[in-house]
Amino acid sequence: MSRLDRSRTSAHQLRPFFSSQNLLNRADGSAQFDFGGSSVMCSVVGPAEVKLRDEKLDKATIEVVVRPLVGLPGIKDKAREQAIRETLEPLILSGLHPRTSIQIVIQTMKDDGSILATAFNATILALLDAGIPLKSILGAVTCIVDSETNQILLDPTTQELANAKSTHTFVFDNKSSITSTDNKQQEDKESVDVATLYSDSTGLFSEEEYFECAQICYKAAQAIHGFIRTAVQKKLEKEQQQIDS
Repeated sequence: MSRLDRSRTSAHQLRPFFSSQNLLNRADGSAQFDFGGSSVMCSVVGPAEVKLRDEKLDKATIEVVVRPLVGLPGIKDKAREQAIRETLEPLILSGLHPRTSIQIVIQTMKDDGSILATAFNATILALLDAGIPLKSILGAVTCIVDSETNQILLDPTTQELANAKSTHTFVFDNKSSITSTDNKQQEDKESVDVATLYSDSTGLFSEEEYFECAQICYKAAQAIHGFIRTAVQKKLEKEQQQIDS
């Protein structure tokens, strides 16, 4: 099947992705992540002083603000704030910084599909740039089930999203794997279940389609994990070179 996105020949092919860190001087950490024509900028401030009403005695308060491409935040943006905050709270070692605040601001720069996955990936890079201690890193990927062909398309563009029967966004950590079973299909399904930090699905789909989407996105997320590790390593090497010089 030929995709509406002519730059890709495979249904399970991700668009080229790009990142840049330490972009904002007034933030403790910042990053930009691009999925093809979609781009999100994220800034992190903290651990910092927290308002008394928001103070937690045993851990840091995580605040997430999502800003749309244009206009004021709407219901969809508030839902994304909640999804990102609830996914990150168990990932961040907030107990190391009690009675403080960690503020995460996410700004959409360009939107050509897969914007929630792009936001998750930008956020984890910004948290790493700020030196926030984490249990693991995450990788986020979106896919759709095409309404005409029922084929699963990875990392859809806005044009492809318009033809979707269902849309699925998954967030996976980079630590979990299951290798104790001889059944490869069961192993893949268990690996996906263990590694899934967040999933959001809309539209009409069967249980079989859902798990197939999850497995395809899980395999694609491995590339995101590797990219994030490489990006952080290059940043650290660059900083070390600056110190040595």
